[in-house]
Amino acid sequence: MRARRGPLIGAVAAGLAALAGCTGGPAVPGGQVPQAGVNAAATEKPTGYASAAAPAGRGMTASARAAAIRFYGLYSEGQFSATWKLLAPTVRQGITARIWVGVHEGCSASGASKPMTVTAVTVFGDAAIITESIAGSVSEQVFNDVNGHWDYGPGSLSIYHHGSVTADISAARAAGFCGGSKVF
Repeated sequence: MRARRGPLIGAVAAGLAALAGCTGGPAVPGGQVPQAGVNAAATEKPTGYASAAAPAGRGMTASARAAAIRFYGLYSEGQFSATWKLLAPTVRQGITARIWVGVHEGCSASGASKPMTVTAVTVFGDAAIITESIAGSVSEQVFNDVNGHWDYGPGSLSIYHHGSVTADISAARAAGFCGGSKVF
């Protein structure tokens, strides 16, 4: 009986070890899944879901920074038609170029445009949080990597849906967006 128990215990242990590796346990930095009771250094396995939110490398951060600098430069120069082309595709589907340009031209007329400075970039997956400063005021915007290039996506599109450019400008003024360089 003793001879049979050895192989049986070994088979059960091997089965449990295999099941432990398939559980999709919690992700840890570096995309690794820890396995209970096993030397993690010897059995590390990458997982798809953990690496999707991993911090990006220098190339992604640099390209997100460059896209933000380009967008903010065009915006501060009043080149709103060019900035519309740098909006995320889903945003361009919801806001026509005529409305975007009209609202931003109408708002910028009420205040001098000030240059923006990108002070920090944090990239996770295909999203970048861009921290920018305008005359000492700091805010954050989100850019998304779409098909290999970074596009700006306003937090809310509701300001552009009041039925006319004039009504949208009034709503933007009431919300405090007009009179400066704040991107909305």
